[in-house]
Amino acid sequence: MKKKIAFLMAALLLIACGGGDDGGGTTPSGGSEYLNVQNVDIPGGNTTATLYINASQNCEWTVTWSEAWIRSINPTKGRGSQNATINVTQNPSSTATRTAVITVKNTNGSIERNITVTQSPNAEALELSMTNIEFGSAADSREVTVTSNTHWTITGQASWLTLNKTEGDNNGSVRISVEPNTAKTSRETVLTFTGMGGITKQLTVKQQGDTSTDFHLSTSELSAQAQAGTVQFNIIGDARWTLSCNQGWATPNITSGEGNATVVLTLTANTSEEAREATISVSSDAKTETVTLRQAGAAWPGGNDNTPPGI
Repeated sequence: MKKKIAFLMAALLLIACGGGDDGGGTTPSGGSEYLNVQNVDIPGGNTTATLYINASQNCEWTVTWSEAWIRSINPTKGRGSQNATINVTQNPSSTATRTAVITVKNTNGSIERNITVTQSPNAEALELSMTNIEFGSAADSREVTVTSNTHWTITGQASWLTLNKTEGDNNGSVRISVEPNTAKTSRETVLTFTGMGGITKQLTVKQQGDTSTDFHLSTSELSAQAQAGTVQFNIIGDARWTLSCNQGWATPNITSGEGNATVVLTLTANTSEEAREATISVSSDAKTETVTLRQAGAAWPGGNDNTPPGI
């Protein structure tokens, strides 16, 4: 009877020391291998997590995965129990959980563990490349870049403004086009971009009024003697304008401006016996007006005016 009891105790002791796949602690080299891992949960804003590999000292293992959003796992091979660091990208979605499978197995393939890595949705993000756009009075268009991880919509359109899209997913761009503003006053609207979770961003769109045709010149003709000197005329109105002269002997004091202005032309002496002529052009977005400048020729030798001797 004593022999049977001793045999039974020895058998129980052997089973207790043998270990297995779900065992723990340290197993000497040559003992039974075990390899255990647990699923990993990653918060949506995190880019790293820890994978604990619980393995016997005689268990050499490797780690593999296929999903691209898992950037790396370090280490990918080892022996015994270790921590491995999982590096991932941020979850681009603010609403959807995503999962990946990581495989850990021993070198001879007799033990294989598949674990699920679950990443929670990221916090909702929505950013615009600008918060204000100002257009001139003419028809025009601009593009706004949207940086987001969610579905978004746009509200607040005006009749004079069109968008190439009124909603989108994640990153994208929106082209904003305006019609000509023929009124003298400016106009504006506020576009509101709203994410699925309620996040909002606003874009103020303003268009200037049309004052481009509202100007006239005080004269259309100027005359000057042959001597060096100056002549002048006035620009009257609210327009934005540019000015040019087609002759180098008449130099204007200003070449661009807005609203009322006095233009002074500095003239060099005309040493030729022939009169000469220059054209001064003033242009806005909508029209061009001109002034014709005539400068007399030089006097004949011995004469008191421009009349040839003997006449």
